[in-house]
Amino acid sequence: MEEVLSTENAVPGTSHALNSGELASFGAVHLRNTSLKKATEFWTRIVGMRLRHSTNETAEFGTEDKTLVVVSQTATFPYQQGYSGLYHFAVHAPNRQEFARMLYRLLANNYPCAPVDHTMSRAVYLKDPDGITVEFTLETPERFKKIKTEHGLRVEDADGTIRAASESLDVDAVLKYLPDRDLSRQMSEETRIGHLHLYAYDLEKLDAFYKQLGFVEFNYLPEYKYADLGAGGAFQHRIALNSWHGVNKPLAPGENAGMEYFNIEFASKAKMLEAVKNLGGGGETGDSFRVSDPTGNLIVMTHR
Repeated sequence: MEEVLSTENAVPGTSHALNSGELASFGAVHLRNTSLKKATEFWTRIVGMRLRHSTNETAEFGTEDKTLVVVSQTATFPYQQGYSGLYHFAVHAPNRQEFARMLYRLLANNYPCAPVDHTMSRAVYLKDPDGITVEFTLETPERFKKIKTEHGLRVEDADGTIRAASESLDVDAVLKYLPDRDLSRQMSEETRIGHLHLYAYDLEKLDAFYKQLGFVEFNYLPEYKYADLGAGGAFQHRIALNSWHGVNKPLAPGENAGMEYFNIEFASKAKMLEAVKNLGGGGETGDSFRVSDPTGNLIVMTHR
């Protein structure tokens, strides 16, 4: 069997240029953590975000003008494997220079990380102090041609080369674009939350739910316990789903560190209301809705 899902018409450029006109984008991801002090150290010194606002129990991190991550000191235990819910979420760099800066900051701080080349993106994986996985991503859909499922899950790149779905990232090549070594420089204003990857309680039901919201199926590969949906742009990895942790596993308990909820910001009120209608709503006219997906992940839906 072979899945042919192509982005051959994609052109190189920034992630924003490649993905204009998408159904929706993501607002802030809200997390439960055990220590606000440790979280603040991580998101500011290690990641390079700005502390935008804080109280005794919560803190907002991001750029000068927007919040990307909100942390609440409400967890008793660190993140634990084996539950449904958040697998990881991704902070997307707007260009090669900013991605190089994100990677360099980790290396300069000797912070454990795993650089990976997915062909359609370059990525660096790291964990926060409670073990929540965060991904730094540079979108490169112009390098990707299609997914191949003959003889295992592989990728064909734009040059026709067959690659593993995950390969080692050429760190030296990435760092050639590093504009400077200034660790006091915070994240670019164009940085954003670019995708979420979720552990599914029921892969089929979760995939159907996000299609009801308007996301476009890119891959549905139950034989690999995996699904992937885009939002109408060249980069088609906006909501990823898997059941690699097991089938029908419950949502992680609230006392564990993890995701409290995330925000989907639709491109228009009409698109948001269409999503609400598809979920069974009728005649709603509000500007914000809260809904839980079939796994139990809480979503706040708004619009631009």
